[in-house]
Amino acid sequence: MAVLVPYAEMRDMARPMAARYGYLSPMCIEYAETCRVQSRARELERQGCELIVARGLQATLARQVVKIPIVEIRVTSQEIGMLALDLKGELEEPCPRIGLVGFSNALSDAASFHGLFGVKLPRYMAESQEELSRFVDKARQEGCHAVIGGEVVCQRARELGLPCRFIPCGRESLEDAFRMASQVGYAIDLEKSSRAEMDTMLSYTFTGIVQLDSRGTVLRANRMAFNMLGLAPGDMLGSAIADVLPELPRSLFDQALHEGKETYAIHVPLHKLAVIVNIAPILVDNAIHGAILTFQEGERVEEMSGEFRRDLYQQGYFARLRFSQLPQESAESKRLIAMAKRVAGCSAPLLLSGEPGCGKAMIAQCIHNESLVRDNAFVPLDCAAFQEDTLDTMLFGNYTSRQSGTLCLAETAQNGTLYLSHIDALSPELQYKVLDLARGRLRHNGSHPLMASNARVIASCDGNLFAKVQEGEFRSDLYYELSALHLRLEPLRRRREDILGWVDMYLEEYQRKHKRYVALTQEARAYLTGYSWPGNLNQLRGLCQRVVLLADKRHVNDLFLRQQLEQRDPEPRADAGPPVYQDQEARRLAELLIKHKGSRQAVAEELGISKTTLWRRMKRLGLGGE
Repeated sequence: MAVLVPYAEMRDMARPMAARYGYLSPMCIEYAETCRVQSRARELERQGCELIVARGLQATLARQVVKIPIVEIRVTSQEIGMLALDLKGELEEPCPRIGLVGFSNALSDAASFHGLFGVKLPRYMAESQEELSRFVDKARQEGCHAVIGGEVVCQRARELGLPCRFIPCGRESLEDAFRMASQVGYAIDLEKSSRAEMDTMLSYTFTGIVQLDSRGTVLRANRMAFNMLGLAPGDMLGSAIADVLPELPRSLFDQALHEGKETYAIHVPLHKLAVIVNIAPILVDNAIHGAILTFQEGERVEEMSGEFRRDLYQQGYFARLRFSQLPQESAESKRLIAMAKRVAGCSAPLLLSGEPGCGKAMIAQCIHNESLVRDNAFVPLDCAAFQEDTLDTMLFGNYTSRQSGTLCLAETAQNGTLYLSHIDALSPELQYKVLDLARGRLRHNGSHPLMASNARVIASCDGNLFAKVQEGEFRSDLYYELSALHLRLEPLRRRREDILGWVDMYLEEYQRKHKRYVALTQEARAYLTGYSWPGNLNQLRGLCQRVVLLADKRHVNDLFLRQQLEQRDPEPRADAGPPVYQDQEARRLAELLIKHKGSRQAVAEELGISKTTLWRRMKRLGLGGE
């Protein structure tokens, strides 16, 4: 505590008085000139002062430049009352009007004096020392018989011939100030103790914690946060969180600081470490006063060597697409991509489902490129494209005849992503091995021990995989392992706002490839938006290539598009029944699928072939696809 007083007499009175308050520890008790009180207050704060006791204008000035508490020395009502009664006796007025001139923070309330003592005490409260003399003049003009105030007030009153009384350096006011300082000091010590306990707790937790103010500036952080972010306290405290953590979208901070929304378990890559971030707003009486960020350490990302990565690129084991490249104008696409970005940060298995041609393989690539293993292998495999034995060897190797240095696909995908399309085409035996892989265990073929696996499995299917579980065609344990995270892609006809974006993307691809350039008329673009696209992106992409290759003039209208679609993809009417296929084998397979309500197992049994062979035929005839 420091005590600053405007009169030397107050200093002498305060020194022995402060000694009786042993709880307080005075740094100094001194007389301070008003013109120097701000510089002195700053100096005291730098020296570790935690509380200043001051009077009137000096208290106001000190409060403007320091952040520590200021306890004000107020003239007590008893002291004012004694002066008012003394003046009343001198004035010999039955109810004199006496002006009380000074600073509001130095004077106690005197509203009840009229009823108690028969004295009217109008208050003239100044905000600066220069106003005091002017208020004495005003008090006289308003009919005051006398004034009460400090040295400046009494000097002006004497110049005007106005009776006055000087407010003394009262013992009662100092006693009150010290009692208040004692209470404030007790609260400061409690807060210091609480802060020390909190700091100790935060310093020994393995969770990084950062406190933000309402503008997103870092106020506090614990040791773990500095370590995880790789920043020194001086580089972090006082900085905008958007600069400290640019990997996290700014919109998440805005939601917390402006809307009071909580963000839970966002994965952020920091220095090859998967960090899980939570953001919670600080609410006081439903008003947002800032936010708390917590960081928890997740999985450490292992990078492949540069040489191995080059080999993978040469073999095509990398993902080309990113979310920013995909059209996403529709609400359905925005919802899907937001959820896909959320699951990209973890390594749990993922199931993608939707009609053929919805873009499941594209989403799988984008998820890999959004993930923490984006620099490692992305290994795609179509489970319907190969015989069972071939698939088994490709995925899990053949360790009885394996050549040195040859890796199976499950090994190639280590610390990366293994994408299995048409997962329902796998035999029960291979489903079991994929289940092991999804659970972090790699089971090679041949006499080879079970080993740990760190490949993320993303699987996709065109139909209802749960229906196949119910029919006994797919293992329930693998289904539940994969579908813990499940993203369903809507067909193109349910996200029409995206259609023109896909059209432009594919037209640009084929124009660049074939060096032929076309432009769609407004009618053509409207026709494409209204078309139902039963073949989804497969059909749309094929049409775009056809348009680029076959258009006989630069501007393509809706009539030309209609002709191309009717020649290659006749769109069935609502009452026309199933599509009519020109190929006899395709027509036969389509009829059997309708007969058996989509059960490929039943169709394969009727034809006397394996389900894998059926899949290959359907794919060749255009009855299925990604």
